[in-house]
Amino acid sequence: MHINLRNLEAINELPQENEKVMLNQNQLRRLEASSRWLREIQDSAEFKQLEYYPDVTLGDAIQAVGELLDEHDPCNYRLSNFTDDQWQKYLEQKPVLHIRRVKTWPEKISSIILDAASEVALLSLITTSFMVVGTIFCHGVNRIEQSRGEQYQPTWIYNAKIFEGSAIASIAVFLGASLTGACAAGGKQDD
Repeated sequence: MHINLRNLEAINELPQENEKVMLNQNQLRRLEASSRWLREIQDSAEFKQLEYYPDVTLGDAIQAVGELLDEHDPCNYRLSNFTDDQWQKYLEQKPVLHIRRVKTWPEKISSIILDAASEVALLSLITTSFMVVGTIFCHGVNRIEQSRGEQYQPTWIYNAKIFEGSAIASIAVFLGASLTGACAAGGKQDD
């Protein structure tokens, strides 16, 4: 019998008792399948006819796999708690399938339009806010200039009208983007 020294070194590097390491679900399923296959081989008529007497038997392997599963199974499923039929049904449970819903082209286009409309609406709302602040500022400065009397130049009132017109145009863009978004979202049905 050949003993691989690397495996013995790996055993010495195993985590201590205070460092609990759990196997993942895929590894546990593979161990369960290995245990089932080892039992099937051990119980088969062909294996019983073999004159095979190794140092480590299949029974030892089954016991080792069973102990490993008992240690790592979070639900405390123990081999002794099940009959063979119950254990077989437990091992043959299928994993849950995750199905991804594929969007159709109209749904993708509607989603793109809805995203673009919301971005434009948000940007135009922010622009409107700045234009209103600019309009108020220009009107205030115009009032200050009017108090100078004969030296008054109506330049700030023109600036105020530019900001005011920009704010009105930005409100129109906001309303248009909101209407477009509402039309794009109107075609969706509740899931």
